[in-house]
Amino acid sequence: MAKIIAFDLDGTLYDKHKHIDKDTIHKIIEFEQKGIVVGIVTGRFYEELGEVIGKIKLREYNGFVASSNGLEIHDFLDGEMKSFTRLSKDEVKELVKEAKKHHMISYVWQNGGYTMFGVSILDAVKKIFSLIPLDSHYIKSLQKTKFETDVVLNEALYDKVCFVGIQIDKLKKQHPEYRFYDVGKFGTELCKRDVGKLEAIRYICRKKGVSISSVMAFGDNGNDVDLLASCGYGVAMKNGSAQAKKAAKYISDYANNEQGVLRFINSFFV
Repeated sequence: MAKIIAFDLDGTLYDKHKHIDKDTIHKIIEFEQKGIVVGIVTGRFYEELGEVIGKIKLREYNGFVASSNGLEIHDFLDGEMKSFTRLSKDEVKELVKEAKKHHMISYVWQNGGYTMFGVSILDAVKKIFSLIPLDSHYIKSLQKTKFETDVVLNEALYDKVCFVGIQIDKLKKQHPEYRFYDVGKFGTELCKRDVGKLEAIRYICRKKGVSISSVMAFGDNGNDVDLLASCGYGVAMKNGSAQAKKAAKYISDYANNEQGVLRFINSFFV
């Protein structure tokens, strides 16, 4: 029996409109009321998660969030915030410069929003949507993004650097000291080596005295692979990447736009 259930967001718990349907929310809250620990494990930054934390009542039921691919853990049971290793400003600056040489778009989270480097909003739209399908969520995100022609960094430490482009393999070969997560078609996120969703869940398990074999995790992409392969009940979405499906012990028969999480849960817990 699962004692901890961890959900990825984009491509998993979220539908294509970045919403969670009411039936799925009610089912998650049912688990919380039964004493199962529920958490979010996502590549998103913690500052982006206020709405989903409220909707599935993580604070009320002592759940947790592992944001930025597991870099930062917020345990609502005791209020602890655990952080793994962040990237320095100098590291980020050099990585952004290298990405530009390889004709890739790069961006970071700073000052409460995204900053994209070396590209105008028009060029960013052309570049991104030549690689990935047109999506209203990405359009809205770009509208809120700050664009810098030069590498302007305002913080001392950064969670990750995000890249869009087909030349990412060159960067991977040059920097084995970092961990690269493929998070979509031609999208890649770079973190420090000790950062990962699996590492975050292992930390939560140690705190709560729970074996990782008692964890159920849902995911769809490259940053979910290690967790799906290592936990007791790793579930990949029907719309998941080949990597995620290969790693998972189970595959939902339904995609994130078809209540894939809810329908798997209803069939599994009978």
